[in-house]
Amino acid sequence: MMDPQTHNLNAVRGEFVSLIVGYGVNVDASDVFACIRKTVWQDDYAAKFNIEVMHDDLAQGEACKIKLVIDTNLLEAGVYVWDLFLWGGSRPIKCLVKGKLTVSEGVSNRGK
Repeated sequence: MMDPQTHNLNAVRGEFVSLIVGYGVNVDASDVFACIRKTVWQDDYAAKFNIEVMHDDLAQGEACKIKLVIDTNLLEAGVYVWDLFLWGGSRPIKCLVKGKLTVSEGVSNRGK
């Protein structure tokens, strides 16, 4: 079993962050879940990713692409942990991708 890929992300608060992950098994959006927490031990998540599964423009070995999108307006500036898990029914089966999201405060994004 392969270890999850690590993708550390950076954004200025107010930006949308998106990531597309190629996966070798076809899944439905309801089969995967991705969220952000301040720490790995935090019970409640700070925000969850919107997830879309796509079947266009697949690379060799891919059965689908999983697109993750989150609005950083939902988050305060800071460093967060996140991951994408494949679920089977009511239990997590495999972590596909993990990383950190650093959200910094902007200057010109608070109004003009």
